[in-house]
Amino acid sequence: MKSKHAQVHFNESGTPVADHFDDVYFSNDSGIDETQHVFVAGNDLAERWQQWCNPTFVIAETGFGTGLNFLVAMRAFNEFKAANPDHPLKRLYFITTEKFPLPQQDMQRALEAFPALKDEAQALASLYPMGLEGCHRLHFDNHSTTLDLWIGDVHELLPQWHSPVNGLIDAWFLDGFAPSKNPDMWTDALFSQMARLSKTGTTFGTFTAAGIVKRGLAGVGFTIKKRNGFGRKRDMLTGVFDQDHDNVQHKLRLPAGPYYRYVNGSLDKTSEVAVVGSGLAAATACLALVKRGISTTLYFDGDTLASGASGNPQGGFYPQLHSEASIASRIQAHSFLYARQAYDHTIEHAKTCGLSDVAHDFCGVIQLSFNDKVAERQNKLAAADVWPEALIKSVDSKEVSDIANLTLPYSGLYIGLGGWLSPPQLVTAMIEEALQSGRLTLKPNHTYVSHEAIETTKQQVQIRFNLDSAESEEVITADHLILALGAGAVHASDFDSLSLRPVRGQVEAIPTQMPIEQLNTVLCHKGYMTPVFEGRHALGSTYVKNDLSTDVRSDETEMNLATHEQALANTDIVQALQHDGKARAATRLGSPDHQPVVGALHNFDSLKEHYTMLGVGKPLTSAPVLPSSVVSTLTCLGSRGLTTAPLMAEVLVSSLCKEPLPLSNELLNAVNTSRFMTREAIRSQG
Repeated sequence: MKSKHAQVHFNESGTPVADHFDDVYFSNDSGIDETQHVFVAGNDLAERWQQWCNPTFVIAETGFGTGLNFLVAMRAFNEFKAANPDHPLKRLYFITTEKFPLPQQDMQRALEAFPALKDEAQALASLYPMGLEGCHRLHFDNHSTTLDLWIGDVHELLPQWHSPVNGLIDAWFLDGFAPSKNPDMWTDALFSQMARLSKTGTTFGTFTAAGIVKRGLAGVGFTIKKRNGFGRKRDMLTGVFDQDHDNVQHKLRLPAGPYYRYVNGSLDKTSEVAVVGSGLAAATACLALVKRGISTTLYFDGDTLASGASGNPQGGFYPQLHSEASIASRIQAHSFLYARQAYDHTIEHAKTCGLSDVAHDFCGVIQLSFNDKVAERQNKLAAADVWPEALIKSVDSKEVSDIANLTLPYSGLYIGLGGWLSPPQLVTAMIEEALQSGRLTLKPNHTYVSHEAIETTKQQVQIRFNLDSAESEEVITADHLILALGAGAVHASDFDSLSLRPVRGQVEAIPTQMPIEQLNTVLCHKGYMTPVFEGRHALGSTYVKNDLSTDVRSDETEMNLATHEQALANTDIVQALQHDGKARAATRLGSPDHQPVVGALHNFDSLKEHYTMLGVGKPLTSAPVLPSSVVSTLTCLGSRGLTTAPLMAEVLVSSLCKEPLPLSNELLNAVNTSRFMTREAIRSQG
């Protein structure tokens, strides 16, 4: 999972040179002009954007390098948007791969050669990710652009891109070091994946005119055209894809049955979406929707938001990582990094716009090595060297004590980007930001009862609510319904075909006192303790399965204190604490495999019969896709909602809008609503 950084030197012209490939990242003559000629003009972007009727345009690139191509494309799109403010094309998606990402300082040094791109380069530097394999989705809202930077080998990554059957990509920047320098990239496998991912009419531009490239692209359905090359290069290649070309491998386009996410028609600015829920899942979904111009109404029971598990005053914010790059760990790592970007944006936006403050402290999180078993597990994680140190690193007892500002005789693991936030304040700030768009309406005191799919001039959903303020019902119609009910899902028959795992948790609110008033970081062991906020420290949490009660219990207070006493047995910190009994209990909702549940909501029991072929070894591509659905869910975030909610909401809303998805197919399948039915079908006769 931890990527290898590129090794570079700068030649006499100040151009970065990749030591591994002995090739320059861009032309010594003029990198900007080269990108403009080969990729922007080579794909006829200015003319195509003018004629474009869709809200998004997707560029894919095969070598991110210094980011120069991305910055030039983003600037060109910015200029297009400024000149055409009412144009239907609203957002640029730029999807790119990089096997050996540049260290940030080398990238910034390389881009200093282009002062015309200073603003764009600074924006990139502020969000440039750590060297962690997988997709890093970065939003440049001031430039109406989203960058998906996929770190890893292009041949491993492209097959993991989830694509509509009619294609995902509108234009290719076929970059990378020259075929003679980097033959491993320019292969038939690359060209086949380009065919899988391209729409009819998709274009490409590339600096090379090598025969292997020309023949490979022509063989999978691209019509090839030579153009004048840039600078000293005589020729370059451009082309257009014909999906119906005889040699296109259509089998690559077969969707993976019940895991295929692009079943519905696309939501757009004419759509009306209803979201039900009051917590972080609902708030992140609403914000993702309104940012795409979609009119959204949020329905919730009670007078206030964050009445459930998102109502705890403080929540620890960190990923749960293992010594192996398991699916669960990768979901956690990428969710955490995306959430940190999202929360930084929300906090800054609230401050700039005078909205509600979000109490927080990204003070880091220490996972204490509090017994031999935990020490062994942590040592294994450190020895495996799977994760970048910028994400998690080993610290000795002195470092633990220095970071925590308490004397603690334990080593541990330190997550420097983590810390704590106030979930209810975070929810409020996100909803206030969404309200600013003018596209969100709030409907408090609406208790969800049921829904029914209906056919009008299109497929819609009719939703029934009980009104708490009066003994009456309200029935509304929407184009789509997102149920983000949290633990409330256990009372909704819509979820009967999913196995839900409600877990009660009680968190103590300990008054600050010596020595914990000095605590400067979040401490985690079997429980957790936060630094002081409003005169109190959060100390938790209990886990009581299948208990929906939210009363505060003295026996659970004793359990929480005992957990901390046992974990911190080599100190006198907990034994000396005075507690006045203030606490809060809530129910978190989980799933049998402890992963979120995100996607279309169906009665999966009634669909099982359509997937029996999976039990006799048939591939997923032989199984039917799920029926279209006017209802989706974002649920089962468990005790890691602060970590996973923003990325899971982005996955859901991106799929509903038929946009690129920010997770690999492998990780998307692991959070799909259909996975339990699919696994049962595979096991049923195998």
